[in-house]
Amino acid sequence: MLDFYILEQFVTYYHTGTLIEAAEQLHISQSTLTRSMQRLESEFGVPLFVRTKNSITLTEAGEMAAADAEMILRQCDNMLHRVQDFDKKSRTIMIGACAPVPVTYAVQRLTRLFPSAAISSELKGISDLLTGLEKNSYQLVILPYAPTEPDMLSIPLCIEHLYFYLHKKHRFAKKKSLKVSDMNGENMLLFQDIGFWHDLVIEKMPDSRFLLQSERYSFVELIRNSTMPAFTTDSAPYDQSVMDRVKVAIEDEQFNVTYHLVGKKGITAPIDFTLLLQ
Repeated sequence: MLDFYILEQFVTYYHTGTLIEAAEQLHISQSTLTRSMQRLESEFGVPLFVRTKNSITLTEAGEMAAADAEMILRQCDNMLHRVQDFDKKSRTIMIGACAPVPVTYAVQRLTRLFPSAAISSELKGISDLLTGLEKNSYQLVILPYAPTEPDMLSIPLCIEHLYFYLHKKHRFAKKKSLKVSDMNGENMLLFQDIGFWHDLVIEKMPDSRFLLQSERYSFVELIRNSTMPAFTTDSAPYDQSVMDRVKVAIEDEQFNVTYHLVGKKGITAPIDFTLLLQ
């Protein structure tokens, strides 16, 4: 039976060309490597090396054996990675989400129910989420509504309300609530990575210009040091630190969302959707 470690030594010698260099790369003694090559030659039962007093080289059979050994080792390495990736995926719950806030709630719930599973998530558009769920790219997706498709199961996850975040000197700062149309046409600050909210805001305020920010720190600094209107939600991290701004509720129904955790019927490992329904 061929020893894979000896095959690795053989391939290392094949690439270095000398026992001395191969032994140095392998961090073993030259005598240990010499014995391994003698054992390998015995296993093949044919001469693999041409030996002289001061050198050792491969025969044609040795060249063929070394090339095949390298291919076998590469295939074994690929096999290990494939099996490990399969095992990882079988223990990973992949969540696709339409917005960042509900991901925290989903992770908390799933961690409690499936403590041995790894959880990964990413933000995508709603159509991409539905496609990913259908193709099993996601075990679960988070949508801003309850789907009606007969092959899907869903549970309410959390609620998020979007607010206008206005400087106290803004003309609408004393209002308790506003319609989106009331603010249409104003220049607005907008954080880019907010999932479906981004497209919804731009769609409903076509006459506004948006100063988009992709870096959280820069966005918060602009909130603190400018008077431009912005948006915030129930879960925004900067509300308590900005004393000269007020939250004004948005009346439009689309801006008050109940998120749903959605999976397909017959969902497979590593989760059992019925546990989420309890």
